[in-house]
Amino acid sequence: MKEVFLGIDFATQSARAVLLDIDSNIHARITHDLAPVQRGADGRLTQDPASWITAIDSLLQQILVEAEKATLSISAMCITATSGTFVLTDKNGEPIAPAAMYNDGRAGSPLGRAEAIIKESASGQYLFAHTAEYLVAHLTQQKISDISTDWSHALKTGVDINTGQWKAEALAQAQSLSISLPTVGAPGTLLGTTSLGAIPIYAGMTDGCTAQISVGDASIGCAVSTLGTTLVLKVVGSKEIAGPGFYSHLLPKDRWLAGAASNLGGISFDKFKSDIAQWDNKAAAHGPASSVVYPLVGTGERFPIANKDMKEIRSQAPTDEVDEYRSILEGIAFAERLAYETLAAAGADNSGTLYTVGGGSKSAIWSRIRATVLHRPISLVKTSGSDIGAAMIAAAGHRGADVGAGLDVFNSSIAQVITPDENEMVALENRYQEFLSLINPFQIAGIR
Repeated sequence: MKEVFLGIDFATQSARAVLLDIDSNIHARITHDLAPVQRGADGRLTQDPASWITAIDSLLQQILVEAEKATLSISAMCITATSGTFVLTDKNGEPIAPAAMYNDGRAGSPLGRAEAIIKESASGQYLFAHTAEYLVAHLTQQKISDISTDWSHALKTGVDINTGQWKAEALAQAQSLSISLPTVGAPGTLLGTTSLGAIPIYAGMTDGCTAQISVGDASIGCAVSTLGTTLVLKVVGSKEIAGPGFYSHLLPKDRWLAGAASNLGGISFDKFKSDIAQWDNKAAAHGPASSVVYPLVGTGERFPIANKDMKEIRSQAPTDEVDEYRSILEGIAFAERLAYETLAAAGADNSGTLYTVGGGSKSAIWSRIRATVLHRPISLVKTSGSDIGAAMIAAAGHRGADVGAGLDVFNSSIAQVITPDENEMVALENRYQEFLSLINPFQIAGIR
C-alpha cells in the first residue's frame, strides 16, 4: 500500500481534507461547508462549533473510504486552522457559547474575547481550546484538558515563542477568569490517535503558516504572498523579527516564519467579482492607472500600515471603471512591496524565491503588475493550500525529524514564473513613490 499523509484545514467558511504522498502528489481532496459566521452589533463574530464536529467526522469518513478504494495507507494527520479562533467550554468540554473567530470585535485578543463571553455566562470553571485542540479531543476521544496546543495556534493567545510556554500575563489573566489553558507543545508533536481509522495526529501550525509551507520550499529567504480575501505574507528566516502589525512563528527547530496580514486583497475589488476575467483583460489593455489608491473596504488596517481608523484613500478620482479596477490591482501591489520592505528593514531575509498562492494568483495581469512593482520574478505553483501544508507537517512529525528539516524532503512545484514588464517599470515606480506620499500621514499618525 502506498503511504500518504492527511492534512485538514479549517478555514472560515469551509474545511478541506487532502491525502498527499511524500512526492507531493494529491490522491484525494474533499471539502465540507461550515456554519456561517454570525455577526453581532457589538462586533462579535462567532460560529457554531457543532459544525466543526460535523465537518471533521464527514471529512474523515470520506477520506478513509477514498484511501481504501485506492489502497492507500494513511500514516499520519495534522489539523491547521485560523490563528486565534477558539471555543470556551465547561469542565466537561461542552461549549458554553459559540466559538469566537480570530477577528471577533469584542476585544483585541483571544483571552479578552473569552472575558466577554464569560460576562454573559454563568460562573464556573472553564477550559480554553483553539479549533485544533477541540477537534483533536473529539477525534481521539480524549478530554480537552489532556490535549496540548501548539505554539503557533496559541501565539496570539499569549505564548512566549522563545520559551514555548505561556507568558506570565496570559496565565494571570486566565486564572483571574477561572480559565484553564492547555499545555503547549511544538508543531510536529504527537497528540494522540484517532478512534476511527487509528491515525496518529500531530500538532500543526496556523493556516497562514501551512499555506506558506505548502509551496514546498522552506529554505531561508523564501517568501510567499497569499492572495485570498486578504493579503497574507510570510518569509522564512533564521531569526525572529517583530514590529507593529507583524510577528514571527517558530518553525521547529531553527527557522522562523515572519509575516503579517493586510485588510487589502480580493475583498478590495468585490464589486468587480462577477466577471474578473473580463476586467483583467481590460486592465491589461489600459496600462498604468491615472491615480493611486489604498483600497480599503472598511475601516482599519493591520499591515503594512497599523491604523485602526484608516479608510480608503485615493489621490484623485478614476477616469472610469477600468481605471478604477486597474488602480486597485496596483494599490495592493504597492502595499505588498511596502510590506516586504518593512519586513526587510526589521531584519527579514527575502532574497530567495517569491511564491504566490491563493485565488488572486490566477490573475495574469495582477501577477505581472506585482512583479513589475516588486522588481522581481514571481513564481506560481501548480497546487497549494493550507491543507497540503498540514499534510506536510504530518509527514515531518511522523518521520521523527524537527519540522523544518522534515519539510526539506518536499520540493516546490513551480508552474510558471512571471517576470516584470519592462515597458511599465518606470511608470509604476513613479506611482509607487506617489503611493508612499499618499499614505505617509497615516504612518505618522498611527504606525511606527
